[in-house]
Amino acid sequence: MTPDSTQTLESPPPALLIRRGTLVTAEGLLRADLLIQGGRIAAVGTDLSAPAGARVVDAEGHYLLPGIIDAHTHIQLDTGIYQTPDDWFIGTRAAACGGVTTVIDFATQFRGQTLRQAVEARLAEIGQRAVVDYALHVMVTDLPPDRVAELGDLVEMGTPSIKLYTTYRPNYYADDATLLYLLRAAAERGILTLVHCENDALVTAATQALVAAGRTGWTYHGRSRPALAEQEATARVLFLAEAAGAPVYIVHNSTARTVALVAEAREEGQTVFSETCPQYLLLDNRRYEGPEPWRYILQPPLRDPDEPERLWTMVEAGMVDVIATDHCDYTRDQKLAADDFTRTPGGLPG
Repeated sequence: MTPDSTQTLESPPPALLIRRGTLVTAEGLLRADLLIQGGRIAAVGTDLSAPAGARVVDAEGHYLLPGIIDAHTHIQLDTGIYQTPDDWFIGTRAAACGGVTTVIDFATQFRGQTLRQAVEARLAEIGQRAVVDYALHVMVTDLPPDRVAELGDLVEMGTPSIKLYTTYRPNYYADDATLLYLLRAAAERGILTLVHCENDALVTAATQALVAAGRTGWTYHGRSRPALAEQEATARVLFLAEAAGAPVYIVHNSTARTVALVAEAREEGQTVFSETCPQYLLLDNRRYEGPEPWRYILQPPLRDPDEPERLWTMVEAGMVDVIATDHCDYTRDQKLAADDFTRTPGGLPG
């Protein structure tokens, strides 16, 4: 490394003055100038002066947002059944174009892997391809009690959160005893547990009934995963988390009742977090009756038409902690391969 390159690395970035933009803040919208110096916001106001050498951008007519953190993505996903064809350059470039500067994705533990191996394999996939910041949750699928010490590796590796599922046999499913054991073990090590909550028995029964009736077209997808399945599993996971003394994060709440269950647990003193997604705030199950139902095959599915408004009310009331995309980039061809919801990969691009 030459002295000149060392100086370049150590020199602060040039100042940036963004004028006349509409700033989006936690308090609301503000039309103002914004000055960035040394990589940090130095001033917000009107008619700010540009420091010597500063780059000046006129943002009139544009919104100016802080970098968005998307806390739930599935870039270059391999479920063991389906694989998205993107990679970490494609996925994070799309995120950056949408104003997302950090994604939190997943390292999946496949059967036979240690947790360390799962994280290392995911990091090797990412390599130098990411163009935004990233972090990882870890999907735990194979951790019997005699290997519980592996959870400590996650803290050491900077991945102190795990994800469990109450559905998706045989790939990811965890029964109640496993949920309780892992919730407790994670809490003892300062690890946060995320849970995908759908009652597997209810989903299986609904799906089997539709298959038996010959109703497997995309139009019927929403009926295969009833709202009750999500709500019951959420209540059960919250109960187990309370018994374990564990914090828990309930992902992609698609119904207002799910959010209310999390809020009630919080009021009772539990450390709990509620996440919903744009698709549940903006879309409803009438899409399954439209011309392109294949676009909306996802788990949980879109809900009744009154749910988005009810969810927005809860967002506005501060009852939802996180809005994340649950981004999953299957192609049009993959989605259109069969007009059969049981054979169509689930997920929407964020």
